[in-house]
Amino acid sequence: MTLIAAFFRMIRYPNLIYIALTQLLLQFCVVAPVLQKSGLEPSLTWPHFVLLCISTLMVAAGGYIINDYFDINIDLVNKPEKMVVEKIINRRWAMAWHTMLNMAGVSIGFLVAFRIGQFYLGFIQVICTMLLWFYSTSFKRQVIIGNVVISLLTALSVVVVGFYEKQIYGSFEAIMSPAGRKLIQVIGIYALFAFLLSMIREIVKDMEDMIGDSKDGCRTLPIVWGVKKTKHFTMVLIGMLEVLLLVLMIVTFLRGWYAAVGYVGMFVVFPLAWFIQRPLAKAYQPEHYHSISTWIKIVMLTGILSMVFFKIM
Repeated sequence: MTLIAAFFRMIRYPNLIYIALTQLLLQFCVVAPVLQKSGLEPSLTWPHFVLLCISTLMVAAGGYIINDYFDINIDLVNKPEKMVVEKIINRRWAMAWHTMLNMAGVSIGFLVAFRIGQFYLGFIQVICTMLLWFYSTSFKRQVIIGNVVISLLTALSVVVVGFYEKQIYGSFEAIMSPAGRKLIQVIGIYALFAFLLSMIREIVKDMEDMIGDSKDGCRTLPIVWGVKKTKHFTMVLIGMLEVLLLVLMIVTFLRGWYAAVGYVGMFVVFPLAWFIQRPLAKAYQPEHYHSISTWIKIVMLTGILSMVFFKIM
């Protein structure tokens, strides 16, 4: 493997593509159309939005690097063939890249916040870098705390686009306006979807990585509760997500968005029940959990793509 290929594996480039796609679709299929229908223009111009997206990706990439940096002993057991840090890229270089990406991401975040007159929003990226650091060093080794932190950060990658939109959050009047209320509802729904699905995936990954985690002294859910109880808890989360989606489908159907209802039912709800929920009940090998984790990422993608319906309908 070349150094360039190793670097892109280290920063989890497929996950970064997911983040970029989420923010792109949210901005141009949801935020901009809703504001324009109310006679408003988005606060973020195209260059500012691109910078915000780059800032988010840099912070996320830095988080992936520091996670690998502190997970060397775990990865030696769970996935030695996929290791990059120490095996291909020296630990000092990994830490250097982590530092440079974080500094650049935070600086760009402050720049965009300053340009739209909301300088304090730059601290969002600071908080994210701190949470990712403490996740890698401590939180991920504690019962459920690490899962919640990563899920919140996943949801924040959705919400942050709205935070930088002062047309929504700039004042109480903006929040209470028709456009503001609609955007808060839509962004909130996608953020909740991202949180629950990320939570499910993180727990499934914990079940996949039990052997290495236990040897490193981690206290993840399957290690503390046992696999059976952890599966039951995960099933409850999946059930909550399915109920949320069914309610949304009913509301969407009543509004006449029949194509959107069909899409969500076929490409989100059905895979969630058939390729995730059913196999999880029978899973017992790491490869089983890995397959389920892959399907969760697919459902994440199909859920993200549903934003297109806000543009075409």
